[in-house]
Amino acid sequence: MIAIIWPRIPGEAVLGKLGASAWIGLVEPQRLHRRCLKPGEALFRQGDATVAVFLVDRGRVRLLRHLEDGSSVTLHVARAGESFAEAALWAEAYHCDGVAEMPSQVMVIPKPDLLAALEDNPQAALALARGLAAHVRDLRSRLELRNIRSASERVVAWLRLQVSGDPPMLRLDRPWTEIAAEIGLTHEAIYRALAVLERTGRLVRENGVVTLSAGSEAIEDAARKDR
Repeated sequence: MIAIIWPRIPGEAVLGKLGASAWIGLVEPQRLHRRCLKPGEALFRQGDATVAVFLVDRGRVRLLRHLEDGSSVTLHVARAGESFAEAALWAEAYHCDGVAEMPSQVMVIPKPDLLAALEDNPQAALALARGLAAHVRDLRSRLELRNIRSASERVVAWLRLQVSGDPPMLRLDRPWTEIAAEIGLTHEAIYRALAVLERTGRLVRENGVVTLSAGSEAIEDAARKDR
């Protein structure tokens, strides 16, 4: 399931915001509507016929794919300002579940209306292509994370993609258990990794804020202890 993260495309923030606005503007306002979701409520289920793409007005929507072995994988968590399920434009069925993580509101953009509008608007179609390309890069990064065997190294790699500032910091907007699902770790493994990283001085956690400290030696020590 494709999710375009307009505000987070490096170097393309302005284009992203304009792209999302342009999409909505392509469709007649009377054809758009909003849907409110309770925590745990499904917007769509894997296998449902595709009828629309969506934009998060507020809250968060998790995209979760169920595998044949009975397990599930988090593909993405869409947040306010992010559009998602664009792959539905060229698919007969949704390839994952879309479930609200918290009280949420999404804008529903009907698939037939958006497809027809894109055919007549090359610039909007190009913006869509750029967004999809950015998402492919994001998926590659996620795959690289999952290929890191050490849980501590995987957590550090994920944090490096999220932090900003000097020192690099991140204010968490969801629990570590949800982050564990995103990067392919169990709840136990991610908390063990965090304990190792804190003990070796690689990071500090305080009041919902994670601060990364500098130094490759601490990273290497954490990785060795975690193996």
